[in-house]
Amino acid sequence: MTDLFSYQPPTTIEPAAVTTAAAARFTGLSESALEKKRVEGTGPRFVRYGRRAIRYRIVDLSEWMDRHLVWSTSEPLPN
Repeated sequence: MTDLFSYQPPTTIEPAAVTTAAAARFTGLSESALEKKRVEGTGPRFVRYGRRAIRYRIVDLSEWMDRHLVWSTSEPLPN
């Protein structure tokens, strides 16, 4: 039986949203590619806190990558 008083919460909290640099590492794309896709409206959804504060939620990056899964190079490019 677990002692409820011995519970220790996690010492670190994973961020819900990450910078463009971290999003680039997560997706394997360059920062400039993500920035271009952001301007074109073809990239993953993002959070805009202000004029320059852009963050990407991990869930949105994962969903965007899932929509781009293909089985063959002969398949048409996803939208």
